Amino acid sequence: MKALFAMDLMGGKAVRLKKGDFEKVTVYSDDPVAKIEEMVRLGARDFHIIDLDGARTGEPVHGGIIKEIREKVDGYMEVGGGIRDEETIKFYSERGIDGIIVGTRALEDEVFFEGLSKFRNVVLGLDLLAGKPMSRGWKSAVDRDVGAILETAGRIGIMAVLCTSIERDGMLTGPDFEGLRKISEMTTLPVIASGGVSNIDDIRRLKETDVWAAIIGKAFYEGFIGIGEAMEYAD
Repeated sequence: MKALFAMDLMGGKAVRLKKGDFEKVTVYSDDPVAKIEEMVRLGARDFHIIDLDGARTGEPVHGGIIKEIREKVDGYMEVGGGIRDEETIKFYSERGIDGIIVGTRALEDEVFFEGLSKFRNVVLGLDLLAGKPMSRGWKSAVDRDVGAILETAGRIGIMAVLCTSIERDGMLTGPDFEGLRKISEMTTLPVIASGGVSNIDDIRRLKETDVWAAIIGKAFYEGFIGIGEAMEYAD
């Protein structure tokens, strides 16, 4: 299992939101690149980076900072936020990003979704609220069956599925283990667990569920999980 340390970018700063609410922002660093360097020195290897402003505008806003972060990271790095066309996928691919998270447009546009078969580094962002898929920064419900979405993802060769529990994101209430189990039963694709990680026991339990990766965000920034102890569970 990979331990993916999260960083959300907004206004050039490293922040975290509660349940994706842009009005509930905590700033953790005014210098995201320096913060990444610090985390790498402490042993972090793999990262999950979200361009929150990109998610709102539908195009990359922090491309320059993300390129600088990529230069500091030797391990796996995935990026999401406003990736809604093939040009943006190519933009990040050319900057060495390993996993490119596509959510909104893939869920809303079946032709575009099918066209992602030409890429080998796309991660499907599956954001769930009470088991229902959401899009557009978690503001709009998607009228599609989760099982059908996962069937398409597997058939066209999506690299992995990023499953986010919206209700738990940034809340330190523990992952949705039951929801993750259901997703894992519906697909053979690697599953990335996101939302709710609050302590090292959550990381241990996620490893036991055989998820491919677990995202660690607020629990790290608030001091509930240390990088060293989290990496003990990382492959």
